Amino acid sequence: MRRTRSQLSELRGALMFAWILARKKYRPVRLPALASMAAVTALALTACGGGASSAPNSDGAPVQLRVIESNKQDPTELGAEAGNYINIWSKCSPEVKVNLTAGEKVAEALAAKSADIGITSPNRVIGAVSQGLRGKIIGSSMPVWDQYVVVRKDSGAKSFSDLKGSTFAISSFGSAGDYATQKIAREEGWGPDDFKTVTMGSLDGIMAGLKSGTADAFLWSAQAAFGLELEGSARVLGSVKDLVGPNAMTVVFATDEIIQKNPAAVKAFAECYYKATEAIMDDSGLATKMLVENWGMEPALASKIIEKEIPMSSRDGELSPDQLEGLLEATQFTIKSAKSLTIDDVKGMYKHWKSL
Repeated sequence: MRRTRSQLSELRGALMFAWILARKKYRPVRLPALASMAAVTALALTACGGGASSAPNSDGAPVQLRVIESNKQDPTELGAEAGNYINIWSKCSPEVKVNLTAGEKVAEALAAKSADIGITSPNRVIGAVSQGLRGKIIGSSMPVWDQYVVVRKDSGAKSFSDLKGSTFAISSFGSAGDYATQKIAREEGWGPDDFKTVTMGSLDGIMAGLKSGTADAFLWSAQAAFGLELEGSARVLGSVKDLVGPNAMTVVFATDEIIQKNPAAVKAFAECYYKATEAIMDDSGLATKMLVENWGMEPALASKIIEKEIPMSSRDGELSPDQLEGLLEATQFTIKSAKSLTIDDVKGMYKHWKSL
C-alpha cells in the first residue's frame, strides 16, 4: 500500500503509540505494512532507466532529475551547485533529487535524453531547438551579458573608446567574445577599419597574443578576467553588459518530456534553484565559504566574484521581451543555422517556470 506524506506522519505517530502501549503491557497495536521492498526496487530501476525521470510515488519518494551544466563551478550557472551546497533539494515541494553533472555538450545530452534539465548558454539550446530539440527555456541564470574587456597590464586605455584602432583577440569567429566585440564597435560607432579581430583559440593562446603584443584586448568571463588581473598578467577594463544591452549569458532549459511528465518537479527544481541562488547572493559569508572551501577558489578572486558577478545573478529567472530579442541576435550571430529564426520562434521556446 502506498502512502502520502501525511499518512506516513500519522503512521509514525501510531508507531509511537504502539510502543507506549507495549511498555504498559497492553497488547500492541497491529499496524499496516509499509510499501514492499519490491516496490522500492521498482522505483530505483525506473529512476535509473532511460528517458525522462519518473513522477514521484504517492509515498513521497523524491523525483530524480538529471541536470547538466556546461561548466563546473561557474558563477553564471550558480543555482544547481549552490542548491547542492546548502542541501536545498530535500526542502523542495515536491522533493527532488538532483543528479548534477557538467560538460560542454549540454544540448547534445538533452537531445540524447541523458539529461532532463540543462544550464548553459542560450544560443546553444536555441540553436538546438531550431534543429529539432524539444524543450523550453524556463528561466535565466545569469540575466546579463557577463563578459569583461581585458587589456595588457601596461595598457593606457581607460575606457572602451580608447580601444579604437586596437586588435581584439577572440577564440573563434562567431564566438561569444566575437559577438560582444562587434557590439562594442557598433555602440562606439567604429567602422570596419577602426578595429581588428584575430582568432587565437583558447584562453592560453589569447594570453600569449596579449603578452607578445599581437593583440591589445579580449573579452572573457569574470572568473578568468579577474583571475588574470590578480595574478598580474592583465588588467580588467570593465564589463560590457551595458554595451551589449538586454540579453542573458546563461539560461535554465528543460526538455518537453520532463515538463509534460512531471511539471510539478520541474517547477520545484526551478524554485529551489533560484532560492539557492538568492541564499548565496544575500549572504557574502556563505558565498565566500562555498567559493573558497568548496570550489577551491583563491580568497582574493572569490572576493571579486562576490562583489562584481554574483549580484547580477537572476532571482527568479524571468526574461523580458527585450532580453529575448537579445538572445535572438546573439544566436543568429554565433550559429549560422539560426539565421532564419524570428522573434516569435524564440518567444515560443521560452516558458517561465512559474507558468508550467
